[in-house]
Amino acid sequence: MSREFLLPDLGEGITEAQIIRLLVSEGDTVAEDQALMEVETDKAAVEIPSPFAGVAERVHVEEGQTVNVGEVMVTFADGEGQAESRDASTAARAAPPAPQQAPTPPPRDTEPPVGAPRVPGAKAGPVAAAPAVRKLAREMGVDLASVPGSGPGGRILKEDLEKAARGETPRPAPTPVEVPMAAPARPPAPPPGAAGEDKWGPVRRAPLSQIRKTIANQMVRSTSTIPHVTHFDDADITALDGLRRGYTSPPGEPERKLTLMPFVVRALSFALREFPELNASFDHEAGEIIYKDYVSIGIAVDTERGLVVPVLRDADRRGVLQIADALVILIEKVRRTQFTVDELRGASFTITNVGALGGRYATPIINHPEVAILGVGRSRLEPVVVDEVIEPRLILPLSLSFDHRVTDGAQAARFVRAVIGYLENPVRLML
Repeated sequence: MSREFLLPDLGEGITEAQIIRLLVSEGDTVAEDQALMEVETDKAAVEIPSPFAGVAERVHVEEGQTVNVGEVMVTFADGEGQAESRDASTAARAAPPAPQQAPTPPPRDTEPPVGAPRVPGAKAGPVAAAPAVRKLAREMGVDLASVPGSGPGGRILKEDLEKAARGETPRPAPTPVEVPMAAPARPPAPPPGAAGEDKWGPVRRAPLSQIRKTIANQMVRSTSTIPHVTHFDDADITALDGLRRGYTSPPGEPERKLTLMPFVVRALSFALREFPELNASFDHEAGEIIYKDYVSIGIAVDTERGLVVPVLRDADRRGVLQIADALVILIEKVRRTQFTVDELRGASFTITNVGALGGRYATPIINHPEVAILGVGRSRLEPVVVDEVIEPRLILPLSLSFDHRVTDGAQAARFVRAVIGYLENPVRLML
């Protein structure tokens, strides 16, 4: 009897997904836990694994298609037809002469790579881990069977994988990254979509991608429910820039080239503890302000696919160097599309870095249900009067958009001045 694989529930509130890439074809033999396809939903692209082994008798979806949770994705042949389908598939593939045999890919996770060490007590059989964790393990060269899981039921989390990787091999030096990274320059190309015409001339119509739908809905929700006000100010980061440029890694540690963003996150974390009304969310129906006892910062990143906001959790408990290393990992995950939906949720405040794109000031839209967002502009040397003498000083522009239902302009100005106070006295950030 044939078995149908349906699009599973991918997380709270997610009802549909867009097929980005099919990883199997009709007639392919599929192993249990093998990735069937890559889908995009709620800003996150994830691989969907097969819950059982068999032969893909029919693939019901195609790349670019949007499907709802519960829809049939793949039909698998029954056990009796599996060997016959496999033989037919093998014969079909062997028919055209190939100049070179493609190497057989290694098993995904059930067996370690040749020569990979196993720790005593390594797991046997299927390993409990999310598709994104499995993908990250393959790229890092870590054997999942030897990693102890700290999640429910022994499930392996990304934190477990990162700890295992750090324990087995020296940690590579973080790549200097300015957050968020601008999308790489691309040659001019015609816009996507089907060609057509309106009464004025030729046009092209393109359906919204899943990430564009999510951004559109979130922006409409934010601007239609939150009364935005933006406060602008400048920070003199001359001393901070000197400290940043003069930093050298201690002997035995990986070489780091610090960017400005870890210092901004650190300063913001201190200020949010002093002004808890900015580290909150607003419940209009209940008439309540929900103050967060944690400080988790969303970092807005511009990517090829659109705006993605991964979350740096417990930012107030990390030092500048820890923040710098964590940002490198976050940005690399976003670049490689290795993040999960949960890694985009739970922020109490968001930073957007328009300076990485050359911008100075902005009026950023608050990430609902948060109550504020800080825009960081591009710093530049400006003439400033210091002790009645004109000096060149490095000035960093800041733009704070805040929810006027939760706080007023005077308190927002005090908050920005608190952030500036830390940036202009960088020694306080290193304590």
